[in-house]
Amino acid sequence: MLSARLGTIAIACLLTLGAATGTLGCKKLLRGSKGKTTGTTTSTASTNTPQDDVDEQMLDKLDAYIICLNTLSSPVHATRARYFSWVDPKKGVTGNERVVLGLFDLPNESAQKCTAGLAKARTMPPKDAKLEAAGDEFAKTVSELDTLIDEVFTYYENKNFKDDKFAKGKAMHPRLVVAFNNFSRADNNMHATLDGVTKPLAQRTLARIEREEGRKFRYHRKNVLIAARELVEAGDPVGDDDNVDVSLYAASFNGYDRAVAELETYGSLHKSDLSLRSVQTTILAPSNFDSFIRAAEEYRKKAREYNRCLRDAPAKAKTPNGKVDPDKLPPCPDGRPRDVVEKYNAFIRNSNDHPFP
Repeated sequence: MLSARLGTIAIACLLTLGAATGTLGCKKLLRGSKGKTTGTTTSTASTNTPQDDVDEQMLDKLDAYIICLNTLSSPVHATRARYFSWVDPKKGVTGNERVVLGLFDLPNESAQKCTAGLAKARTMPPKDAKLEAAGDEFAKTVSELDTLIDEVFTYYENKNFKDDKFAKGKAMHPRLVVAFNNFSRADNNMHATLDGVTKPLAQRTLARIEREEGRKFRYHRKNVLIAARELVEAGDPVGDDDNVDVSLYAASFNGYDRAVAELETYGSLHKSDLSLRSVQTTILAPSNFDSFIRAAEEYRKKAREYNRCLRDAPAKAKTPNGKVDPDKLPPCPDGRPRDVVEKYNAFIRNSNDHPFP
């Protein structure tokens, strides 16, 4: 399936995969809201609970894991797709290929930086054995794959197969398949493990905002971002079963639709508050709010259209368990998975670039 989503991982401010991570905004949120807001003033008395302190530490620890996925997950899947577009995974290189496309190289030094970042994060509090093990596995598999991809890329880029009649290409194929499979398992495990950490963290952060500030702009903004993540994940599942659960997608869309509507309603009544020095994060807060709403609406529109596509999917696209295989959907005038993912990614970039508070 597509698996082009940049935003698989999200916490308070959507730590996105492939887009800007946005972690700074999350840390500002947690560390900058240690006082209670009353009216337009904020007291300096700390309201941190022990769990709040652990969550702030976890935000620091998570950076390396999320940066690795941002930098490497999509490029690896892209180069894998490139290679298997002209080589049969089971048959391998035959030497009779009419088209030789090679594969894509990974971003320069990305695997080395990822490995170093994960090694450092491993020593940071709080201790999380499952997360650290997932990071170790990811670092090992991506390092091995990076070395092999460099070798394969150079071989095909320099057309060395013309000199040895594909002998090295044939020999490298089984190793490449194993390396891709190992990475896929590690990548899926990393996604799942981070989901187990970041989703509860997002909900705790949302509850903390409500506890300290009430359901104001910051609360509704985070609520929209959390719902947006749930929706894109429902429409673009990661893992071995990447077919779409139509009921789950519809429910996720309704949740996102409701969250956006609540933000719009609150904004229509309180937008003037964004100009108050005591609550704004930037003098551009009012215009940033408008930009955020436009991007949220564009994503909502495309997600609604895709919902129709799934609802009206033909029998050939439906699996025995009632899900829909997007790869078997006919051309759908109302939307495609890629369109939804692109709008989601654009929305997340907009959110990272346009704080409003």
